[in-house]
Amino acid sequence: MQLASRVRFEKSLAQLTENVVHLGGLARCQVAFAMKALADSDLDLAREVIVGDTTVNQIRFDVEANIYTLLAPEQPVAGDLRAIVSALSITNDLERIADHGKKIAGVHLRLDQEPRTVPLGDIPHLGKMALSLFDRALRTLVNRDVAEARAVCAAYDDVDAQHKQTFNIILSYVLEDPRTTSPGTHLLQVAHELERVGDRATNIAERVIYTATGELLDLNL
Repeated sequence: MQLASRVRFEKSLAQLTENVVHLGGLARCQVAFAMKALADSDLDLAREVIVGDTTVNQIRFDVEANIYTLLAPEQPVAGDLRAIVSALSITNDLERIADHGKKIAGVHLRLDQEPRTVPLGDIPHLGKMALSLFDRALRTLVNRDVAEARAVCAAYDDVDAQHKQTFNIILSYVLEDPRTTSPGTHLLQVAHELERVGDRATNIAERVIYTATGELLDLNL
């Protein structure tokens, strides 16, 4: 690759990273706003999250199209190729994270149609833990920080443990009073969606490791 062409390619690759991080920011907002809507009983905000999913999807497709344009003409070297392929995988995870936010917003709209007989309990804390892990994963992408990426994967265990605790508490309400079955089931879904956010954060971290080292690892066992 000639020098001028290489410079253009590196600029395009840097722009791709910025676009992926921007998509990550939008996905984060979807989850954060969905959780705020749930905590504040804000139906309008929940509806905005659901409508906003269309924007996230379109930006995801734009980023994906950009990735294909980088793959085709430039014949990138191994390290560049890993970065591009990883961006494609991460983009998919980011769109799915936004989907988790949309699903939480949908649960909130359904919950509003019946009495809130089961408290949110630890769900807001689980949400903060999942979003914090996601934030850390995005920073490893920006900084290509392999050590922190490994730490993100290890920290998922805390999210998983909190999810199990939250699940058990909600389940106890359902078992004690069958009238709480419907709202309890809805809140169990919210907890599940938040756990998935944490899980996908580890996917991002694993791709950061792959980009930097060439190692394809599954650190979330």
